[in-house]
Amino acid sequence: MLFADVSAQAQEELLKALKQASDSTWYRRLKIIHLSSQRTPVSQLAKLFDLCAATVRVYIRRYNAGGLAGLKRQSSTGASPKIPLSQSEWEDLLHQSPSQYDRLQTGARNWTQELVVAYLHRYHGVNVTQSAVSRCLKQHKIPWNRGKLKVTSPDPLYTVKRDRIDTLKKRPLPAP
Repeated sequence: MLFADVSAQAQEELLKALKQASDSTWYRRLKIIHLSSQRTPVSQLAKLFDLCAATVRVYIRRYNAGGLAGLKRQSSTGASPKIPLSQSEWEDLLHQSPSQYDRLQTGARNWTQELVVAYLHRYHGVNVTQSAVSRCLKQHKIPWNRGKLKVTSPDPLYTVKRDRIDTLKKRPLPAP
């Protein structure tokens, strides 16, 4: 059987905390510990407080390990921060090479989610995970596919020449 181990001094602190509790959830946790210290079984406490027996056991174990401080609600990191980019800003970013951003210190030509995370941290001060980036891209309906190498040239007539070659490729071959 699992019971809360409450010493005489801890019993006084527990009763004082019970009297001062203003939050119903906190009061319920304290009352569970108080009744458990009087040898009330976990199954009975679970029925009494309409909780799962596993939850009652967690409360008792946390109290036994850390006292009242261990019983307090564990703080969560909360919701992940919002990524401050609109769909058009995402598209503009992904159409540029990561090597253009000095603070990324990379020679990469294609974006990876790891580089996007680094970009958001260094340029926008937002700490997010790769999965958060992936979710944000899906929300904006921006496909995240395998990167494709884009061949470019400093030649100002490069696009004209490239278009001419593409046109020639589309023409049917002459009959032999």
